[in-house]
Amino acid sequence: MSGLAHYFEGAGIATTLIALIREHTERMKSPRGLAVPFELGRPFGAPNEPDFQRRVMKSALDLLQRTDGPILEDFPDDPPGPPADMEGWSCPVNLAPPPADLSEGEQLVADLQAEIGLLRPWYAESVKASGGRKLTGQFDMQPDAIAAFLVAALGDELPASPVAELPLHRALKLSTDELKYFYQQAALARPGAITDVEMGNWFYGETIAGKLYFKLRRHFSENDDPALQLFASNQLVPYHQRFRDEI
Repeated sequence: MSGLAHYFEGAGIATTLIALIREHTERMKSPRGLAVPFELGRPFGAPNEPDFQRRVMKSALDLLQRTDGPILEDFPDDPPGPPADMEGWSCPVNLAPPPADLSEGEQLVADLQAEIGLLRPWYAESVKASGGRKLTGQFDMQPDAIAAFLVAALGDELPASPVAELPLHRALKLSTDELKYFYQQAALARPGAITDVEMGNWFYGETIAGKLYFKLRRHFSENDDPALQLFASNQLVPYHQRFRDEI
């Protein structure tokens, strides 16, 4: 979008945009941009909140009055949460807090698989309650096997891709997504309202799996393979969770 903004500005058409990833817009020096602290895919903050969405839109359009770009302003407010009369959410399983320092090798696999085992009945319950609809299924690999694969990826010698036709970076992306969706589906077994940010806070802040993703991000951030570097920097941990482990 920033590139298109420069193109249109060159043709004499004033532009403004909403930036979900502030860093990208800052680097591209967009003529005008409004950085918002919202989830990817929700540039206006929250569904069914027309007054709030209108405020976001107006803030972005107001930037068109300025000619002193590049401009990148921050929208000041978080999106509204669920209504106060809705039941609050809590994970259906009281998971033990992840340790400050993860174990390694076989012990980490065992710890992760034990956590997965605690969530498995609630995953099945969630699938049943949703009429069989699943968040998972894009990657044909079971959570326990994914756990072993991801821990192996932390080793000095990279494992082979578990799918012959997929390069390693793509297999890592699909498997980390699949495991995260398994956790999210299990967590949704408990009725109650939960926002995307709250779900992220739970996964990345309160589970061994979430902590493993930060470890994978550190591990691959300086890898010689540009595809693995990109996987680490852009595809493992959402921007709104990186305050937990900035590198």
